[in-house]
Amino acid sequence: MSELLATPYIVWGPVLLVFARVVSLFGTAPVTGSPVLPPTVRILLGLLVGWFTLSTNIQATPPPEAVLPLAVLAQVLIGAGIGLLSTLIFNLFHTAGAILDAELGFTVAQIFNPFSAAGSETLIANWFDSFGTYFFLSVGGVELLVFAAVQSFKVVPLNVTQLVVGPGALGAAVQAFVGSFLLAVEIAAPVVLALMLIDVVGAVIGRLLPQLNVLTFNIPLKMWLGMGLVAIALPLLMDGARLGLLQLGQDITQYLGGI
Repeated sequence: MSELLATPYIVWGPVLLVFARVVSLFGTAPVTGSPVLPPTVRILLGLLVGWFTLSTNIQATPPPEAVLPLAVLAQVLIGAGIGLLSTLIFNLFHTAGAILDAELGFTVAQIFNPFSAAGSETLIANWFDSFGTYFFLSVGGVELLVFAAVQSFKVVPLNVTQLVVGPGALGAAVQAFVGSFLLAVEIAAPVVLALMLIDVVGAVIGRLLPQLNVLTFNIPLKMWLGMGLVAIALPLLMDGARLGLLQLGQDITQYLGGI
């Protein structure tokens, strides 16, 4: 410890700032920031990427030592902002699944089991979350985060002691949120429209045959037909995920440019 304190600030200062940004990024990013992973694993992953970042040609001039706490806080906020933006790609999957669960009637499971956490027993949303994790890993989502971490030091240097969030950064955050929601609606829209047609047909049959209990066949029909339509619409989910990743890279670039 005494040897570390005796090391010049010009040496350990940049190391501390790089680790602060990278560890906070991977601690809030999807998959790597999941509570399923032990905190030690997340921290070690951030340290490993931070060490890799230090080996690249980044501007390693630290700010004055007197303002080091402010600089560390700025690095943590920058890394957390990038990590939180990247989680919106998973909100795309979950939102699309939640819309379909509500239309198919699978959310009734929370009524039968009121002790479960909200949203924990929605079938399609949970399945879409698992699919999103697989897709994120298979297309190199972690590599994209590593690239974003390295490139962020070329846009926002280490000697930043205070953050001025401009219109560009706020616009990137709003655009990422709205874009992920719209993609989720576009993915779920074909199945939802088909299920609405089933409701219309059921209502017409109920008017023509009042003695027939439409609910006895309408609800099971919607569930089975809806599951089949979800399987058919999986290519839309893949296309939406690719568009989400492409939009994520643009949003991160705009967010860093607005700081």
